[in-house]
Amino acid sequence: MKTILLLLLTSFIITSFAQTNTGKSFRIISANSMFPDSLRNAEPRVYDNKTYIAAEHYSDNSAYIFVPAYFYKTKPFHFVFWFHGWSNNIDSALIEYKLKEQFDAAHLNAIFIFPEGPKNSPDSYGGKFEKAGVFNLFMKDVLQFLSKEKIISSTNHSFDLMYAGHSGAYRVMSYLLLNSSYACKGILLFDALYGQQEKFTMYLKQHSSCKMINIYTDSSGTMQNSKDLMMDMDAWKWKYVQKQDVDITASDLKSNRLIFIHSKMKHNDVVVGNNNNFQRFLESFK
Repeated sequence: MKTILLLLLTSFIITSFAQTNTGKSFRIISANSMFPDSLRNAEPRVYDNKTYIAAEHYSDNSAYIFVPAYFYKTKPFHFVFWFHGWSNNIDSALIEYKLKEQFDAAHLNAIFIFPEGPKNSPDSYGGKFEKAGVFNLFMKDVLQFLSKEKIISSTNHSFDLMYAGHSGAYRVMSYLLLNSSYACKGILLFDALYGQQEKFTMYLKQHSSCKMINIYTDSSGTMQNSKDLMMDMDAWKWKYVQKQDVDITASDLKSNRLIFIHSKMKHNDVVVGNNNNFQRFLESFK
């Protein structure tokens, strides 16, 4: 009866747990996750003459959480959110982009959170996270879960958020900047600036403590948007740095707030690259 009562009083459930010498990994499900969502339930996604039904692609309400062994709950910390791109899922992205390994190696005092998006679907839609207030409820679920597990203290939290993602993740990230009431410290776009520039730039204008790192390639469709945004910043007299990925240094990443990185790599290679880009970008926040 106690277990049943606990589940009724919370809006999350733990579905898996693993612990290694690098830290603790959890999978939770939350009523306030990105999916299921009423829009995709009512109108299935149709792309390239193929239909992606809700039951297979928009019903997973899970999130992966990794807490590194070196995490200190008594110090200020970050929540680093990752969002995957098209035709991907939590498990495939973790493996392909070595996300857990790169996050752990960055040695940032942070907790990694990866909500499931459109699962194995060619879709950028952010589901319920595009609606005002829902992400705040999801964060309450996360905080409640971490407090229950004694990973963070139940009071006096001192943290901020960072949003990172590849490709089609740009959309949900932009809506979180619009709708979340939590401060965002960093925006990490991995060949992902396909649109929503007005949301990114408005947030950057209003929050001078937020850093953006945008890496883009030649043929994926993000280069022109990146160039246009830099041209706008020139007109606004915003200071930014633009370099090739082979030339960008740790000092460049750490000392600049607005960073544009051009890469000759393929679209799916920019997260790892030759130098573990996700890790390097996170290290610039230390």
